[in-house]
This record gives sequence, C-alpha cells and structure tokens, in this order.
Amino acid sequence: MIDHPAFARLGFGVTGPHASLIGSVSQTRDLVHRAVDLGVTLFDTGPAYGAGRAEKRLGQALRGIRRDKVFVCTKAGIHAGGHRDFSAGAVEMSLKESLARLQTDHVDLLLLHGPAEEELTDKLIRHLEAFKARGMIRHLGICGRGAELEVATRIPAMDAIMAPLNPELTAGELERLERCKKAGLSLIGIEVMKGSAKSARLPLSPSSAWYFARHIKQSLLGRNAAPSGRSPQKSLSWALDHPLSDSVVSLTTRLKHLDANARQAGLEGSPSSP
Repeated sequence: MIDHPAFARLGFGVTGPHASLIGSVSQTRDLVHRAVDLGVTLFDTGPAYGAGRAEKRLGQALRGIRRDKVFVCTKAGIHAGGHRDFSAGAVEMSLKESLARLQTDHVDLLLLHGPAEEELTDKLIRHLEAFKARGMIRHLGICGRGAELEVATRIPAMDAIMAPLNPELTAGELERLERCKKAGLSLIGIEVMKGSAKSARLPLSPSSAWYFARHIKQSLLGRNAAPSGRSPQKSLSWALDHPLSDSVVSLTTRLKHLDANARQAGLEGSPSSP
C-alpha cells in the first residue's frame, strides 16, 4: 500500500502527445506546473513512451518544483519499439536511464510493465528490493491488464498495481482488482475514458493531430471501443468514485480540461514551488 502525501487522487499521464515530436515541450511544462498548483501531483510516464522523450520532458517540467511535492511514477521491462526485457540487469539499466532523464535520484513508484509470471524471477525481485533499500525507488508495482496483476499479491515487495478502470470491465476483471486490493495493494486506474471518446475530428492543432492519428490507427486495427454514450466527465467520475480506486490517471493537452478534471476530483490546489 502506498502512503505518500503527493499520492494524489487524480494523476496526470505524461505520454501520448507529450511523448510525440509534434507535441510542444512548453505545453507539457505549462500543464505539469498547472497540475501541481491544482494538487494533481502524481505523474505517470515510462521509458517506452517516445523512446524516453516523455520522461525527459517530465524531468524538464519538474525543474524548480520541490521533489517531495510530487509523486513520480515510471516503468521498466518494455523498451522502445516494444522490446521486452525483464532481466535484472536490463531493469537496473532501465531504471538508471529513467532517473537520468527525469533528473532525480529516485522514483516514487516503479511499475514492471506487463510482465509474465515467469519473467518475475527471484533474481529480479532481489534486485528491486535492493533498489528500494538504496532509496532509488520508494514503491514497487505491476502495470497490466490481466492475470499478471495478481502475481503482485504473492510478492511482498509489491505495493501497487496500475490497471484499466472503467465501466467496460467484465465482472471477472473487477473481481481480480478486488482481490489485489484485499491483498493490500493500492490501485491506480488508467484508461478511464474508454468508450467515451468523441468522434475524431480534423486536427486543428499539433496535439489534436496526435489524437486524430491514433483514432485512425486504432480504427484500422479494429481496436476502437464501441461508443458507450457516456461523456468523458461521467467516465472520470465513475472511476474516481469507484470503491477500488486509490488514484486515477488522466491525459490531456488542454489547461481547461485539466482544471475541470481537478475540480471533479475535489482537489483544492497546492503551491508548486518552495
């Protein structure tokens, strides 16, 4: 279970357009600063997003903000191009490279990114426990969508899981999350807007171009969720109010959407500098 003052009810995902070359560095910085002012102090990113570009942008954006005012979450195991490597040495190298890009001496949560049970070797767990002891990571968890999440319940070093949390989940998927919670793991919900996305429109900005391109790609692959009729606001409320959720991560490129999400989460705001 995670106990940290900056483990916010609502988190901000630094991925997608924030990891893209068409995304603006200054836009990401402005959103991160505004998020901290609002009390959205949990930031989720990963080395596979833009081949490290997302982590680097988050590190740049957090300059000048007191480190104890934010909760930084990154991942390991899936690298640029979707390459998998959960060996102890690869995870150690990934963590050290992430710390350099994030410009910090520790991450508050390191998530193993969709590992298979056989990839969670005793050697890897010992390495991760050593990183904890050295203060390089404060909490450890697993990010996934399936049975790998329950593996975390059998590893004492694990503190959290990150998983989809939306009304599209089956009863079996919700029961899995409930078992993880009963085992003492914190749950960070992702993909909370699934099924509530608006129809794609012609892009009017670089950021909207990224969303438009993603929609087209997902359509071609047959991966777009069927429209549910729920608004994004209702989807976010559902996840925030769900009894299993400890935190919910949202992604946006617009300050007004960030403000609205923070109000919906009941955040009152906090100072972003010493």
